[in-house]
Amino acid sequence: MGQMDGMVAIVTGASRGLGRAIAREYAREGASVVICARSQSPTGLAGTLEETAQDIRNDGGVVLALNCDVTDESQVNAMVRQAMERFGRIDALFNNAGAMVLGESLLEIDAARWEQLMRVNVNGPYLCSRAVVPIMMEQRRGSIINIGSRMATDPGQGGGVLYSASKAAVHMFSYCLADEVREYNIAVNILSPGGLRSEGSAAIPWTQRDWHERVDPSTIGPMAVFLALQDAGSFTGQLASRFDFGTTWGPGVAERAASS
Repeated sequence: MGQMDGMVAIVTGASRGLGRAIAREYAREGASVVICARSQSPTGLAGTLEETAQDIRNDGGVVLALNCDVTDESQVNAMVRQAMERFGRIDALFNNAGAMVLGESLLEIDAARWEQLMRVNVNGPYLCSRAVVPIMMEQRRGSIINIGSRMATDPGQGGGVLYSASKAAVHMFSYCLADEVREYNIAVNILSPGGLRSEGSAAIPWTQRDWHERVDPSTIGPMAVFLALQDAGSFTGQLASRFDFGTTWGPGVAERAASS
C-alpha cells in the first residue's frame, strides 16, 4: 500500500529534473499522476514529457501526459479539465514549472526577459492554482505545493533582482492563498529544495563550484509526498526546506499524516 493510494496529483514542468522525480515518486506511492510541460523546451535541455510518462508506466504507475504551457490560461484550464475527465478528482497540485535567471543586475535584464520569467514563475502557479481550487473546494480537501527558494528571503544567496523577486512573490502568494482557502480544508505550502543536480543546474557554469553539495532531485521525493498528504488541519501556510526535513517537522509529522 502506498501513502498516496487513490489520490490524483498534477505535476507541472515534469519533463526533467525535480518535476520528473516528483511525478515518479507520487506514482510509486500509488497516486494517479497528471504530468504536463511544454511540448518543446525553449532552452534545449534534455528530457521530454513522454520519457517521464514511460518511466512511470515502466514502474507500474498510472499517468496522463499533457502538453501545457502554464503561462497560457486556456492551456491550463484544458489540462485541468482533461485531468478531471480522466480521474474525476484532483488531490494535489505540485507547481514545479519554472525558469531561472541568476545574478544579473537590473540594467542587464530587459523588459521582455523580466516579463517572461515572471509569467513562468509567478503567473504559472497562479493560473494552475486558480484552475484547481474550485475542485478542491468542492472536495473539501486538497494540497497545493509551490516551489520556493532561499533566494526569496536572502539577497546574499546570489539570486539577483529578477529571480529572487519572482520567488519572493511565490512565497507571499502561497502564504496568502493558504489563509484564503483554509476554511475549505485546502493546504498551501512552499517547498524549498535547495541546490539540485538537475539538467537545468548543470547548464549553469557557476553551479560547478558547489556541485558536491547538491543532491539528486529524487532526494526531495519524501518531502513532496509529505506535503501532498496535508490539509488545512495538519500543515499549511508553511515553508518546508530540505535542510529542515527530518529534524523539526519531518518524519514524525509525515508518519502521523500518513496514518490519519
